[in-house]
Amino acid sequence: MKKPLQFWKFLFFAIITALLTQPLQAQISEEKIKQELFQLEQALNVGVQTHDTTALKQILAKEYQLTGPTFPGAIRRVQWLSNIATYYIDSATINNIEISNWGEIAVFRSLQHFYNLIIRDQPGSYTESLITDLWMKRDGRWQLVTRLSERLPMK
Repeated sequence: MKKPLQFWKFLFFAIITALLTQPLQAQISEEKIKQELFQLEQALNVGVQTHDTTALKQILAKEYQLTGPTFPGAIRRVQWLSNIATYYIDSATINNIEISNWGEIAVFRSLQHFYNLIIRDQPGSYTESLITDLWMKRDGRWQLVTRLSERLPMK
């Protein structure tokens, strides 16, 4: 028995629609993750600026570590949180954002500018850092697991 032409038109339309909406859904999901992580990155900078270790503990995973070429080994979460009291910044900006996402894991790369940065009474005035953050989603929320920070030379 021959299927009517109307059926084939409907089937063709349904297949094309399904194929075209998958990339759109992926883009929407990617944009949502980018916004969530960007807000967390901003909250992290505000937490450092205001010395809010309670807020920072919510963002950082238990196994968090900071590493990079200027650090002698990794700085673990407990030590990093205690060092926050010695950090002073007026403001920070986040630019050149790139995100890679694999479901419950995401990498957030950015160029961050820290204005009037002072660490342990050593003024830096303006510091740029290339930041690569590894985020994991646990219990429905993103947590920062590892930060690789590379300070760029002052211009």
